[in-house]
Amino acid sequence: MVRRCTRKPGWWLMGMLVACAGTPAPVPESPRPNVLFIIADDLGFADLGAYGAEVETPVLDALAAEGVQFTNFHTAASCSPSRAMLLTGVDNHRNGLGSMGEFLTPEQRGAPGYEGHLNHRVRTLGEHLGAAGYFTVFSGKWHLGMRPEHWPAARGFRRSFALLDGSGDNWSDMGPAPIVPRTTFTRNGERVERPPGFSSALFADELLAALEDKGADEPFFAVLSFQAVHWPHHAPQDVLEKYAGRYDVGWDVIRQARFARMKERGLIGPEVAPRPRDPRVPAWESLTESERRRESARMAAYAAMTDDMDREIGRVLEALGAAGDLEDTVVVFVSDNGPDQSEPEQAPRARAWYDERYPKHSLDELGGPGSFPSYGPQWAQLGSVYLRDYKGSSAEGGLRVPFIIRAPGRFAGGRVTPAFAFATDVVPTLLELTGVPALEGEDLEPFDGTSMAPLLRGQQERVHAPDAVIGYELMIGKALFRGDRKLIQVGPPSGDGQWMLFDLARDPGEQVDLREQDPEDFARMRALFDLYVAEYGVIPMDPDFDIFEALTSDARAADPH
Repeated sequence: MVRRCTRKPGWWLMGMLVACAGTPAPVPESPRPNVLFIIADDLGFADLGAYGAEVETPVLDALAAEGVQFTNFHTAASCSPSRAMLLTGVDNHRNGLGSMGEFLTPEQRGAPGYEGHLNHRVRTLGEHLGAAGYFTVFSGKWHLGMRPEHWPAARGFRRSFALLDGSGDNWSDMGPAPIVPRTTFTRNGERVERPPGFSSALFADELLAALEDKGADEPFFAVLSFQAVHWPHHAPQDVLEKYAGRYDVGWDVIRQARFARMKERGLIGPEVAPRPRDPRVPAWESLTESERRRESARMAAYAAMTDDMDREIGRVLEALGAAGDLEDTVVVFVSDNGPDQSEPEQAPRARAWYDERYPKHSLDELGGPGSFPSYGPQWAQLGSVYLRDYKGSSAEGGLRVPFIIRAPGRFAGGRVTPAFAFATDVVPTLLELTGVPALEGEDLEPFDGTSMAPLLRGQQERVHAPDAVIGYELMIGKALFRGDRKLIQVGPPSGDGQWMLFDLARDPGEQVDLREQDPEDFARMRALFDLYVAEYGVIPMDPDFDIFEALTSDARAADPH
């Protein structure tokens, strides 16, 4: 039984989380720990305090201080393919999300691996753990299928409250774009009207309410999947007021300060060079005073939404602590992809739709109900800092995200690791930490991931062998990782479609292309990528397919699910 708490997390929680940083907590190890899996949406690599940001995130900073903080963890570059891999441990081209369901091209639609929803050749972590007697709960953004047979209730979650769509308004069921004019919510396998309340608090409340139904002797697996910090960037008024004026110094100063803090804390090596300002973004000093005020308010809304998410995570952890469950709970935090540079409300063909549904544009209304703040590449580059590019791109800014895991008594915390890890590694890791065997079947796809548990326990320094190959493809982006080397291609509009080769150990910002310096390795990596395409049934997106036009079309696309 978990008692819900409505207060802000007290300082006792902060003290409890950091009291034994660097050493295992002195609690007996139970055979089946609880698991709390927290997923943020579009949070940049450098957007938490623990990763160098000026945004106040004391709860997640404390989790990082007592847990293991990764600086080289990768997901897919967009929401649903990432979430599919995080929850199944299987490559997106095998689990059904070879592309986002909203953007399947005619060549892809209906092909194996391109169902547009989680297919039944994979099992979710909820199904694996539920079969072993775990009380399974899902609360928040789902984005893995719109039909009842695809909902959380049908994919291993005994209790669930789900936003089925990819995003939406944070106070109502208003949709986020013309392709999704209204959002859809379910509770325990039934469609429901969206309850009142801000999204982050609503999802935390629903999670805690569901856990109240847990049996006293049942371990739980709970997924808390936020809308934060996907656009529109909203936050409660008290948090918006907290950040008013904080970004008046501009993006150049803030980004330099984040980079310096990351170096001071050893999150990046001394050899890592800063990245120049995004060439599309003007110098802060060149803006008019009115433009500066508006831009500052846009970033303040994003920061406030991040801060508020941290506050709601603290409220959940406090409730678990009050119930005596926290010290026997593995807590995982990850973002599903890098920061989002897009500004859909400013698209000429969609502006009328946004003006009608989100009519509040004044500075004192920005971030509140009825407004639709995004923040563009000018502020997204704060989340990437020294990394290249953003959400949607296979460059490091789209794929490299914050990842924190804390498990008292199971491995030592207070560590930062530069080890490469990928989204598919999470399920094998949590199955090993819980001691639960994976469900098996001849019709099931094998895991593509590798357990991180040996690294977490200090038994090895890497998750993957130096010669391990991890392929990646999604919409405009292609990549292949092998050791410290990364082969990459980014198509229009973010890139020019040229293949490049980088050494991520020395150049995580992808500034020095090694293709001509090391043609043999480049050729070897290209051949390995072609093998990945053939083995995983990759169907590349037609380069003429306009993703943004699909997003902002005047009528909702036919249901691809």
